[in-house]
Amino acid sequence: MKLTTAFVALAALAGIGAEAQAVCSSNAARKEIRSLTPAEWSSTANTLKRMQDYGWFQWFAYVHTANFNIIHNCEIFFPWHRRFLKDFENVGRQFSPTFALPYWDEVRDFANPAGSMVLTTAYTGSNGVGSNRCVQNGLQNGWTMTYPSNHCLRRQYNNGNTINPMYSPEYIQSLLSRSTNMAQLRPAIEFSIHGAMHLALGGDMVQNYSPNDFAFWLHHANIDRLWFVWQMQNPNQNFWSANGVDSAGKAIGLNTALPYYSDPITNMMYPGRNGMCFSYDNFGTVTQKKRSLTEENTQKCRQRPVVTLPSLPDLVEGVFDDVNKVLADSESVIKETITNLLPAPMLNKWFPTLADNNTVTYTAADIPEAPVVAEVPEDINTHSGLSAPSLPSESFDIAGEVVDSSYYSSPQIEATDGDEYSASTVDVSTVYTSSVPTAAPTEAPSGSESELGSESESEYSSSEDTAVVPIPSHEAGDSYNANDAEDYSVNYQIFDVSANPDVSGLDGVGPTYLMPNPFPFTRGFIQMHGYSINELKQHYALAKQFVGDMNTAGYQSPYAKGAKNLTGA
Repeated sequence: MKLTTAFVALAALAGIGAEAQAVCSSNAARKEIRSLTPAEWSSTANTLKRMQDYGWFQWFAYVHTANFNIIHNCEIFFPWHRRFLKDFENVGRQFSPTFALPYWDEVRDFANPAGSMVLTTAYTGSNGVGSNRCVQNGLQNGWTMTYPSNHCLRRQYNNGNTINPMYSPEYIQSLLSRSTNMAQLRPAIEFSIHGAMHLALGGDMVQNYSPNDFAFWLHHANIDRLWFVWQMQNPNQNFWSANGVDSAGKAIGLNTALPYYSDPITNMMYPGRNGMCFSYDNFGTVTQKKRSLTEENTQKCRQRPVVTLPSLPDLVEGVFDDVNKVLADSESVIKETITNLLPAPMLNKWFPTLADNNTVTYTAADIPEAPVVAEVPEDINTHSGLSAPSLPSESFDIAGEVVDSSYYSSPQIEATDGDEYSASTVDVSTVYTSSVPTAAPTEAPSGSESELGSESESEYSSSEDTAVVPIPSHEAGDSYNANDAEDYSVNYQIFDVSANPDVSGLDGVGPTYLMPNPFPFTRGFIQMHGYSINELKQHYALAKQFVGDMNTAGYQSPYAKGAKNLTGA
């Protein structure tokens, strides 16, 4: 399918330096999708359908595919996708000036993702059906996705008609708490909730053209929101952190030009400035425990906003009966829960920023001034392929300002029939099945625990094993090695209680709803991204160790009910 050459309404104000930090006159207010009013969701859905009709889903799937290998498995990941999201949102605002990209706080659904209201006909639709795995309900029912060739939107859940448990909100909070710079946060998030959601839905979501699925945009808006939550967790340390490497192993910084866009990373760092004209509905709820007496005394002198959570449903046996009715963001709920329930050694080990008692709320007033950066080098990436779709008008209103379309320029690419870039040829169909002990505990599969480095679920104590668990370091040059692939074979168990069944809750002792293990990545998905299997092993081992520690400590996540229902335990 050939598309008319036209300008690309890609997000704004390219080339503004860090010194300018142009403040947006207004921001698109991004909300959790389940908190949208019926009228807001109807307007959003109508805008998305118009974007599809004009060819914009095809366009963004193409752009993601063309840049796939240089925007994953490196620290370009966060800023590039923030720009990509804003481009999508800006195009939507040309069709409807009030359009704002929702996000999906998917860790609320971690125990039974397939039970999420988001994956129903009311929103994005559910599992694919038939031999083609076509989604036949929800937003994109009946749509023809035209990239890389005509097909229905496809999904294939990773456990038949259900989805294996993912990473808990507690674990994601632990990653945010333990990461001290972007080079730590990026693999921590990419190797956990980011990849898990792509694999959970399957179909188009496990291809390099995953932006075909609107769930991609909801998911990545949440990934971006988590980055922003982390930025605001400790602004002096985190907000302008942009260390790490690009896909070639070259060190990056705030002045590094984003591949394809040529904008410097510094322009992506501050939501509400430099064309990043958006905000999240939970801004102002980001808190951190005070780390020193000096900081405590300093903050006492400043008036702090009062943070009020939406009313929460009552807990039933310590859990929410229906997580879809919980309107508060998961971070706020989990911070309150873990600080009330976990012993101090556990907080220190897994949640170091929450290990004290005095809470400080950071706001925009706490964000330090932008560092002065060197001149931004020009980007050298070029692509050939599709041309940009057309738009409904030659001028449009974005964030309260009328922008002339001539300000934007299309990428220098040739029109094509759309078949130049094909679907990934990597086999990403490998699925791990769940196994739940139903009688006496069985011995773990030979080698599986030692290969992954999982710790046994020994009785938790306040002994010497309470030091902060570090985030595994990413070594430049780490990449996929086919010789390591067989090492990653895992006999996945949702509840691995063989080492210490007394804490499992399956025999009536311990929490009623214990925390399930997240499922590991498939080898095909690892190969497609070029991930280092040894690096993934380290991250997955810590995730399982975390689950073991939390269950042994008797902790019960308020979001944990679904896994028990899922498995029939």
